[in-house]
Amino acid sequence: MNIALARSSTLIALVACSRVEAPVDKIETPTVAPSALTLGAGTRIDAVTQRTISSRTDKAGGTFSATVSGDVKDARGRIVIPAGATINLGITELQPANEKSSADGKITIQVTSLTVADQTYPLNAEITEMTHTLKGRGVGATEVEKTAAGAVLGGIVGRVAGGNAKGTVIGAVVGGAVGAVVASETANRDVVVVAGTTIVVTLGEPVTVAPR
Repeated sequence: MNIALARSSTLIALVACSRVEAPVDKIETPTVAPSALTLGAGTRIDAVTQRTISSRTDKAGGTFSATVSGDVKDARGRIVIPAGATINLGITELQPANEKSSADGKITIQVTSLTVADQTYPLNAEITEMTHTLKGRGVGATEVEKTAAGAVLGGIVGRVAGGNAKGTVIGAVVGGAVGAVVASETANRDVVVVAGTTIVVTLGEPVTVAPR
């Protein structure tokens, strides 16, 4: 009887040891995917144009792009649009300066989309700042003599003239520039936005960008 009890105790001890030594399954903590980030309406995006556009050489329906020059952050300081992202733009209307009696050339530009990390998002926004030059063509020596400091040959800096349903109008706003009257009477002036020009795009509606 004592032998049986001893054997039973030994068996229980072995089973207990076996249970203690059994591996314990690891509990994995589920990973939480980062949420998408959003910029609100009115957010400013600074960018730089990648090519020159002109009311003389471009066509309505043409496209060009601008590179975002600095990180754009949300209200919590998180980067939503990184520097290097691309803003895609289209030329919706174009009026070259073909005749001396015609108005200056104009270009209407529409912001179409935003590309971040190979993903493209529709963008409801408008250009609120874009420096451009009005470059005259066909100006003769007689006309130059009528102006001070050769204002016609040097070009006259214009500003964003306003927007419409088709985009932002880039046209002639010369104010009191020297020689402006003579320029408009004696030569065609094309709107030119050179490559590397800084532009400001302002969101009209919020944009949500996927996490990276």
